[in-house]
Amino acid sequence: MFTVTRTAVCIVAVMIVAVMIVTGCSSTEGSTTPSSSHTSISTGTPEGSTGTPEGSTEGNGTIMKDAFDALLRRPSLATVETDYQSMYESIRTRLTTEISIPSWTPDARPTGGTACGGGLSHLDDAQERLYNAGSSSGNLPDARWDQAVAIVSEVAAQHGFGAPAVVVSGPGDHEVEFKDPYSGYLTFGTGANTVLFGGSGCHLTEVAHQRGTYLPPQY
Repeated sequence: MFTVTRTAVCIVAVMIVAVMIVTGCSSTEGSTTPSSSHTSISTGTPEGSTGTPEGSTEGNGTIMKDAFDALLRRPSLATVETDYQSMYESIRTRLTTEISIPSWTPDARPTGGTACGGGLSHLDDAQERLYNAGSSSGNLPDARWDQAVAIVSEVAAQHGFGAPAVVVSGPGDHEVEFKDPYSGYLTFGTGANTVLFGGSGCHLTEVAHQRGTYLPPQY
């Protein structure tokens, strides 16, 4: 009888231990403690980030100021436009009087404006000008082409342009281009008609040139 009792007690003890183990495991599985991944997401800042965007406005402002200062050493856009228009008028007059080409017809849109190219496109104080300086009806004969180019070259040189570069050269079809130190260009050509056109380089507006200092854009 005593032996049976000890056996029963052992069985009961084992069952109690088993119940305690099961209860403890269930408590652990039901935990709601957040993982470390949830904590990192809540910060909103990727690892290694400084929170500063690339291309800071301070850096861009320095670049634009340097560009402005460089352009300040060039003539203003208004000065260049006056000079170009004088050049075109002299070329047209001399070609008409000296080699008797037909009179020039003004273009419907003789001038136009555009932002400067490249990194200077963000500089509000700077622009370029485009010029359609007119056309003369009909082809300029090959026999008179060299004389015409000599006249245009002489006038262009007086306004700071270099020697002509041949763009097109063929029977009844010719075109030459001249460049100035500021990337301005002058084009003279003949084909179905004789044409004269060009464009300025990048220059500061008259207001900006007279002001003499860079002003950051106001947004």
